[in-house]
Amino acid sequence: MSKNDLLVFVGTVGSGKSTQIEKLSSKLESEEYRAKKYFLKTGHLFAYIFEVLLAQLFVSEKQDVSPIRALLTERPEVFKRLFGIWIFLDLISITAKFIVKIYIPLKLGYTLLIEEYIPAILADYIYISKSINLEPGAISFPIGLISKLAYLAEPMTVIYLDADTKELSSRWKNRGSRKEVSKYLQMQRSLLLALSKKFSSEKLVHVNTTNQTVPETLEEITKELNLKETKKKK
Repeated sequence: MSKNDLLVFVGTVGSGKSTQIEKLSSKLESEEYRAKKYFLKTGHLFAYIFEVLLAQLFVSEKQDVSPIRALLTERPEVFKRLFGIWIFLDLISITAKFIVKIYIPLKLGYTLLIEEYIPAILADYIYISKSINLEPGAISFPIGLISKLAYLAEPMTVIYLDADTKELSSRWKNRGSRKEVSKYLQMQRSLLLALSKKFSSEKLVHVNTTNQTVPETLEEITKELNLKETKKKK
């Protein structure tokens, strides 16, 4: 890791991204890296408020899912009509957060550990647009803008985590989180993985955590990143 300042964690829900970010961040700090951790994904700030308002207005029954998931499931025609407003609000928030939380810290010499980030944002945009039957050209501008942000923060190493569906279901149950839709998991294993390969300008680390403990997964990641070869001093 002589120059890999941006480490991006993506993958299926429940595969261990947040846990590994915490563990790796502590390890980097012990190795005298200037490490910061953050997340960047769809549905930030104004876009999330907009989702909540729409769900309250148009979703008939309260569901144990996110506002946008409820809208896509019950009122996709409503969300389709208002999709332009939602994605405009989301782009404003994502761009502002990218500049403040990612671009500037990178220029200041920090090593960043980011959850979700550009590959996941693009995958979600494409997934949502297909769910409401939008024409591909309807999201060409958002995809172009988000892609340009990625190229401003190179080089990028992507750590893609996954586990088999049975194991993921067990983890969701243990932590009391909602069960994920199979179509969404399939998207994360196909489209998200493909985008991760495309945007991993430095390296793609693919780890299956099904039969691994947290320390074992961390050991595999640190080995792939060659953490012991160099140190970035404070």
